[in-house]
Amino acid sequence: MNQPAIRALDVQRIADGEQRGVVLSDRLGISEPTFIPEGLLPIVGRCTGERTVAQIQKEAEQQYGEELPAELVGQVVADLDARLLLIGPRFDEAAEHAARAFTTSGVRPASHAGSAGYPAEPTMLRAALDRMLDAGAAKPGTNAPLRGLVAPHIDLARGAAGYGAAYRALLGREPADLYVIFGTGHAGPTAPVTGLPLDWQTPLGVVRTDREFVAAVHRELGEPAALDLLIHRDEHSLEFQVLWLQHLHQRHFGDRPFRVACFLCGALPSADGDPLREPWLQELLATFRDAAAATRGRVCFVAGADLAHLGPFFGDPDAIDDDRLARLDTDERARLVHLERAEPGPFHAAVDDCGNPDRVCSGPAITLCAALAGGSGELLHYGQARAADDSQVVSFCAMAFAGEGA
Repeated sequence: MNQPAIRALDVQRIADGEQRGVVLSDRLGISEPTFIPEGLLPIVGRCTGERTVAQIQKEAEQQYGEELPAELVGQVVADLDARLLLIGPRFDEAAEHAARAFTTSGVRPASHAGSAGYPAEPTMLRAALDRMLDAGAAKPGTNAPLRGLVAPHIDLARGAAGYGAAYRALLGREPADLYVIFGTGHAGPTAPVTGLPLDWQTPLGVVRTDREFVAAVHRELGEPAALDLLIHRDEHSLEFQVLWLQHLHQRHFGDRPFRVACFLCGALPSADGDPLREPWLQELLATFRDAAAATRGRVCFVAGADLAHLGPFFGDPDAIDDDRLARLDTDERARLVHLERAEPGPFHAAVDDCGNPDRVCSGPAITLCAALAGGSGELLHYGQARAADDSQVVSFCAMAFAGEGA
């Protein structure tokens, strides 16, 4: 507390008449949204963990142009801590408590039912998913079971063509008994992977998690951090894949039983952008392979993955236009060629090149899925969801891997 640090929070500026300042919001829901008046920002904005309370007071006095009572600065810091907005023991205890409550519930509830393209009513939901499946013709090819599948995680309305292409690839093939699913942790998990030891509730019922698979991975990796577990509560990248698999098994595979093992992905750090060159990642892959070898039945690896995020909505200066989309199409297809050549490491390096300027959010999930599935990928669909006002575009793809495990 001597060097107070604000947690990573969403910031919304408020300028409504005399009420001016910012609202700090916690996407994990541990702390309540808090309004910070503009007059306190010189103090609160300096709570970065780099300054003592005394230094914050001195620098804020220079900005205010007058002396501040030390008690005022101390009280502001204490209030931030009481509201669980600071990194520290009080917040850690609250996070641990929230994580225990979440994981002891036994089931992860559907958090996005009723969102775009995802009806909450079961009959409407089944019809919506079947319309996506029926929208395009299945590609001719082998009926060999899939080892891996990349599907979008954008909302189902905008990503309908990508979802349909991805999950049509499972039709006519022998389904898996266990789907190991990698999703993007949009709230920034600290660990490369964090498994969830809970079943999944959707409007279509409950999907069982292979808890032993998740436990086997974490016996090697160590216990997941409380905050990383909590990111699972509202993350959609896994939920949408579980829903699709449940629908296929219920409606198209004769209600054949299956299990899932779901992992949210953080960063895959490496020296040169290719994490597969790193010994630690080879050990991680070996952990997943060992757990897969020990499980009963057929295993398929799945990535719930989107690609680029461009436009003013994401911080770019220029609106989206046809030329920008054409360049993005060329660039992304060139990166996806690495997956078609069974080169997941170079794919990740190509995404990571120059700091990932296209903001591809799912490089880790795709890389892990492709590395574990093995073999070359077949690109089934590439799509771009462009906003009507040209403020943003989100791209995505569907890809199938039918090769032997690496």
